[in-house]
Amino acid sequence: MEIPFLVLLALGIPVCAIAGLVLGLSARSKLMLLQGRVAALESELRLARAQAGPAASTTEQQAPEAPPEEVPAPDLLPEPQAEAPRPAGSVPAMQPPAPQPASPDRDFEATLGSRWAVWVGGVALALGGIFLVRYSIEQNLLSPATRIMLGGMFALMLIGAGEWLRRRESSIALPVVPSANVPSILTAAGTCGAFAAAYAAYALYGLIGPAAAFVVLGVIAVLTMAASTLHGPILAALGLLGAMGSPLLVSSDEPQPWALVIYLAFVVLPAYGVARLRLWRWLALAAATGVLIWTFLIFVLDAQDALPAMVHLVIQTALAAFFLAALPYRHVPDTESMIDRAASVVLLAFAVAAVAVSSTVAAGDGRALFVAAMVLVLLATGIRFAPAAPVAAWAALTSVGALLVWPIRADLGGTPENLFYQSGDVFAVRPHALEVYLALALLAPAAIAGTALLRLVRSPDLRLSATAWYVGAATIGPLFALVAAYWRVAHLERSLSFALIAGGLALAFIAATRWLSRQDGAEGAPIRLALGATASAALAALALGLTFALDKGMLTVAFALTALGTAWVADRAALPALRYAVGAIGLIVLGRLIANPTIVNGDPGPVLINWLLWGYGVPALAFLAASRLLERSGRGRIVQLTESLGLVFATFLVFFEIRHALRAGDPLALTTDLLEVGLVATESLVFAILLTRLDLRRGDPVYRWGSLIFKIASLALCAGGLLLIENPLLTDDTILGGPVFNALIPAYLLPSLLAAGLALVERRSRPRFYSLSSAILSLLLFSAYVGLEIRRLFAGPDIAIWRDFTQGEQWAYSLALLVTGILLLGSGLARDNRFARLASAAYLVLAVLKVFIVDLANLEGVMRALSFIGLGLVLIGIGLVYQRLLAHRPSNAAIPS
Repeated sequence: MEIPFLVLLALGIPVCAIAGLVLGLSARSKLMLLQGRVAALESELRLARAQAGPAASTTEQQAPEAPPEEVPAPDLLPEPQAEAPRPAGSVPAMQPPAPQPASPDRDFEATLGSRWAVWVGGVALALGGIFLVRYSIEQNLLSPATRIMLGGMFALMLIGAGEWLRRRESSIALPVVPSANVPSILTAAGTCGAFAAAYAAYALYGLIGPAAAFVVLGVIAVLTMAASTLHGPILAALGLLGAMGSPLLVSSDEPQPWALVIYLAFVVLPAYGVARLRLWRWLALAAATGVLIWTFLIFVLDAQDALPAMVHLVIQTALAAFFLAALPYRHVPDTESMIDRAASVVLLAFAVAAVAVSSTVAAGDGRALFVAAMVLVLLATGIRFAPAAPVAAWAALTSVGALLVWPIRADLGGTPENLFYQSGDVFAVRPHALEVYLALALLAPAAIAGTALLRLVRSPDLRLSATAWYVGAATIGPLFALVAAYWRVAHLERSLSFALIAGGLALAFIAATRWLSRQDGAEGAPIRLALGATASAALAALALGLTFALDKGMLTVAFALTALGTAWVADRAALPALRYAVGAIGLIVLGRLIANPTIVNGDPGPVLINWLLWGYGVPALAFLAASRLLERSGRGRIVQLTESLGLVFATFLVFFEIRHALRAGDPLALTTDLLEVGLVATESLVFAILLTRLDLRRGDPVYRWGSLIFKIASLALCAGGLLLIENPLLTDDTILGGPVFNALIPAYLLPSLLAAGLALVERRSRPRFYSLSSAILSLLLFSAYVGLEIRRLFAGPDIAIWRDFTQGEQWAYSLALLVTGILLLGSGLARDNRFARLASAAYLVLAVLKVFIVDLANLEGVMRALSFIGLGLVLIGIGLVYQRLLAHRPSNAAIPS
C-alpha cells in the first residue's frame, strides 16, 4: 500500500502546483483589470476639473452652449482612448501615459515564460510518466496489469485536467502576453499516454490480443479526433497519425485485410467529419492521403486476392469524393465554380491507384466490376459538381488505363511470379477475358461522353475551365480508349473490325455535333466549345479508321489531315478553342515521327518517291495550310506553333531524303561522308534564306528564330564538318565524280553561293555582324572549293595532304589567289562594297606571300618566272585601277568659304 500511495503523492504534487499557478494567474488578471478601470476614472476626473476653470467659462460665453456629455457608469468605462478634441482656450488635461511597446527583452521573456515553458512542460510531463513506468518495470515493483492501469489513469488525469482548464481558460487568459494552448497540450500528452498504455498491454505483456488492441487503438484515435473539435488542430493531427499508424503497431500470424478495410473506413469517417465541422481542409486531405497509402499495404497482405484492396479503394474514393467535393460545393452555382485543384489531385491519385490494382492478375473476375465502380464514382462526382470537373476526366483516365494494363491471356492457373504478371512480351497475346474487355471498352467511354455532353447542355453558365474538362472527357476519352483497345487486341496490325468501330465513333461524334447545334444555348461558350471538340473528334475518329484499315505510316498522315480539318472547322465555325486542338495534334504527330523517323519499320522505299515523302511531306503541307487558316482569326502562339511544326516536318523530309539516298536506303545509318554533310549544309542555308526573307516581310518570331537556328546549323556544318571533319585533305576519302563535275560542287561551291546570298539578304534585315559572318563563310567555302578542285585536277580522286604536290599545282594555287583577289576587287568597286575590297586585299597579300615564300622555294625555271611575272602584272594593274579611281574623284582642294 505504500508504493501506490507514493505514486499518487508524486502525481498530486504537479497537479497541486498547476492548480496554484492557475489560481494565481486568475487573481493577477483581475487585479490588472481593476487597475485599468481606476486609471480611466482618474483621467475623466482630471478632464472635468480642467473644463470647470475660468478659461472654460470664458469660452462658454463666446461659443454656443454644447449639450452635456453623458459619463458612463464606472464599471462600464472602456479602456483609455486617444485624447478627445477640447474647446479653444481650455487647459489640456493630464492624461495617463500611453502604453509603451514592450522591449525585445520583455517580448523574449514573455514568450519564454508563457509559451515555451508550457510546451516543454507538456513534453516533460509525458516523459515523466514514461520514466515512472520504466522505473517501476526495472524495479519490478508493480504487476503488468497494475502498470497498465496506472498508465491509463495517468492518461485520464491529463485529459481531465486539459478539459477542466479548457472550460476555464477565458478566466485565466493574460490580456497582454500571448499564451500557449495549455489544455490542448495536456490533452495531447494524455492521448499519447493512452496510446502507449494500450500498445504496451498488447505488445509488452500480452494482456490483450491483436483484435482487442486493434479496436482499442482505433477507439482512442477516434476519440482523440473528436476531442480535437474542442482542443484544436494539433490534437486532430495526433489522432489521425495514431489512427493511421495503429495497424502498423499490431502484428498477427494471420493478417486480416478485411478487418483493416473496415478499420480504415471506421477511423477515416471521424477525420472527415472533424475536418468538415472545423473547416480544416488539411485534415481531410491528409486522411485521404493516408488511406491511399494503405491501399498498397492491404494488397501486400494477400497477394493472391485483390478483392479487399479493390473494395477499400471504392469505399475510400467515395468518401473522399463526398467530403472533398460533394459537401463543400453542393450549393455553389455554376457561375461561381472554380476548379478545386487539391481535391482533383487527390482523386487523381485514387484513379491511378485503381489502374495499378486492375493490372494485377490477383484482381481476377472482379476486375471489370471494380473498374466500372471506380468510373461510376469518379464520373458522378465530376459531373455533379463543377469545381470537381477534372474528376470526370479522371474517370476516362481510369477506363483507358485499365484497358492498357489489362492482364494478358495466358495460363493464370498457377501462382504468378509477383504482383504484376510478367512474360517475355507482355502485349504479345490478347487480354484475358476478351469479351468482358471489349464490353468495358465500349460502354465506359460511351457513358462518360454522354453524361459529359448532357452536363454541358444543361449548364449554359459553366465557366470555361470546367467546360474544357467536360469536353475533354467526352471527346479525348473515347478516342484514347479506341486506340488502347486496338493496341491490345489487334497489336497495331490492319484490322477492318476496328476500322468499322472507328467509323461508327465518327458517326456518333457527327450526330453529337448536330444535336448540340440544335440546342437553345448553341451560341454560348460551353456549347460552342463542345461543337468544335466533337467535330474535331469526328475527324480524328475517321483518321483512326484510315489508320486501322490501311498499312504503314497512315497514322501520321491521318493525324496531320485531322489537324488540317480541325483548323478548317475552327475557321468556319469561329471556334477559337479548337486552335489548341490543332497544336495538340501537331505535338502528337511530332512525337510519332520522333519515335519512328522512317515512318515504316525498315526501308521506306525507292529514292525520292517513298514513304518519307508521304509521311513528312503531307504533315508539312497540312500544318502550313492549317497555320494559314488559323491566322485569319489572329496570329497567336498556336499559329506560330503550327507553322513551326510545318517547317520542322519539311526540314526532316529533306534531311531524311538525303540520308535515304546516300545511305543505301537506311536513313538511320550511323555513317556519313563529305557529300552528305554538304547537302545538309545546303539545306540549312536554303531554309535560312527563306525564313530570313519571310522575316523581312512580316517580322515574326517564328521566322526570326528559325532563320537563326538554321544559320547556326549551317555554320556548324560548314566550319566543323566541311572544313575540318570531312575535309578530303585530312581524311583521304575518295572524291566522287569526274575531274570537274564531282562531289566538291554540292559540298563546297553550292553552299558558298548560298552563304553569299544569305549575306545579301541579311544586309537588309539583320545586324551587320550577321551578314559579315555569312560573307566570311562564303569566302572560306569558295576558297576551299577552288583549292580542292585544283588538287583534284592534278592529284586525282585521292587528294590527301601528305601526297606529293607538282610544280604546276603550286603555280595554279598562286594563280587562283590572284584571280580571286581580282574578282573581289572588281565586285567591290562595282557595288561600292568595302568588305569585298578588303577581302581582295587579303587575297592579294596571301598571293604575295605565296609567291615570295612558297613559290620561290619550290618552283623552278619557267614556273617560277611566270609566278613572279603574273604577280607583278596583277599588282601593277591594281595600282592603275586605283589611280584612275582617285583621278575621277572630285577634288576637295578648293572648298568655298
